[in-house]
Order: sequence, then C-alpha cells, then structure tokens
Amino acid sequence: MIEVKNLSASYSDKIVFENLNFTLQPASFTALCGRNGAGKSTLLSLLDGIIPDGLKVSGEILINGKNVFALKRSQVAKEISYLVQYENPVWNLSVRDFIETGLYSFNEMSRTECDKAVLQAAKTLNIEEFLAKKIFNISGGEFQKCRLARCLVQNSSILLFDEPAENLDLAYQSKLLQKIKETQKNNTVLFSIHDINTAALFADNYILFTEKTVVTGSASEIFTEQLLSKAFDVKVKIYSHPEFNKPQICFLPLNN
Repeated sequence: MIEVKNLSASYSDKIVFENLNFTLQPASFTALCGRNGAGKSTLLSLLDGIIPDGLKVSGEILINGKNVFALKRSQVAKEISYLVQYENPVWNLSVRDFIETGLYSFNEMSRTECDKAVLQAAKTLNIEEFLAKKIFNISGGEFQKCRLARCLVQNSSILLFDEPAENLDLAYQSKLLQKIKETQKNNTVLFSIHDINTAALFADNYILFTEKTVVTGSASEIFTEQLLSKAFDVKVKIYSHPEFNKPQICFLPLNN
C-alpha cells in the first residue's frame, strides 16, 4: 500500500506540485498521466525514497505503513521495485547478470534461488533466449525488457514503473502491460505513461496531474473532456473503443 499525505515538492525557482493526497491499495493497477514536466518522474522518485538534488520536499509518504524516507536503501529495495525512466549502463554485463543485480539486497538467497528467480523474471517477459548475451549487444527495446525483468526479479509488493513501454513497439507495449497486470495482480503497481489511450485500456485507476496537483479516480471520473482539456491544455473528444468499451481520447487542434 502507498499512502501520500500533503506531499509538496519545489525547487528554489519552481513549484513542481503541491499538497498531493492519495492512497494506492494492494492489488491495484494505476496509471500516472499528465503533460511533460508535470511532475510524474519526480513523484515516482519520491515514492521510492529518492529526493532529487535541490528539491525541497514536505509531507509524508508511507510504504506499507513505513515512512519511506526513514528506510535504508536496502530496506526500500525489499518493499519496492522501481524502473527509472532513463539508464545508461556502465558495465557490459550479460543479461543474466544484469537482471540478477536486482537481488543485491537479498544476500540470504542461495545460488540456486537466484538462478531460479532470474529465469522466472526472464520467462515472464519472454527474454530467456538471450540471457547469455551482453547488454551492449542488444537493442534498446530488448534492454528495456531486461530492465523490467530486473524489477520483477525482486518480487516486491510495490512496483513503480516510469515509462515502462519506452522503446517498445506498439504491439509489445500492449502485451507488456497485460503481462504485468496478470503476473503482478496481487501487488500495488503504479506506472507513468504518455499514451493516455493505452492507459485507458489497461489501468483500473488513474492519477492525473493538473495545475500542480493531482486528481485520482476511475476511468469514468478521470476521462472527462473538461478535466483532460484542463490537464493537457488542448481540446479533447472522448469516444468509446469499439471492441473493449473503454474510453479513447482524440486530441483536437486548438482552433477547432
């Protein structure tokens, strides 16, 4: 469970967001949406207990009842799996070894247990066939899958994904979100995503940034023309998906 209470964040010359209050229950699959620069990545970082340099933070974040800022990094890693938006690896590890770095806080695991966990995470994302490859020799999309597998190998109760579908083709984006939703159905999952129509197809709940704060709720509460127009500063029309009966958004030119 994630509980955010009166959370505000700002730099000396900029307010990122103010007075965020929301709760994410276990077994929830929530999309984090909003314009570029709205604060999505900053929020995810704070939920993982990481305060960016120069950021002033007030308020409280409880992770399974614990103050995330009071936990050691090794303790956070056992509660949360966090996929950052960008990553430039330094070491040319094998895919197997790269995924296993997600287990750095689990020193009590045997070699057999580590190997089993890595293989299971790789199978979940269908990348077991190139476990022996070096990460410098795979594509950007394949590396993204490896990064996701490194998160899943932790078997954490909370998963925070910053743009998990980045660098993936359109078909695999849908497959990925469906796979995560199916395999992590008992966990708290929060993922940021730019494609709001994809979010509408897979998420059960939504956090939408608008005017330095957030609105939370179900699709019927979030996907309104008035609210989305305000959040993205553009005219929108909302239609129903012909097959899944989910809302789909059409962004319109401002002169319409």
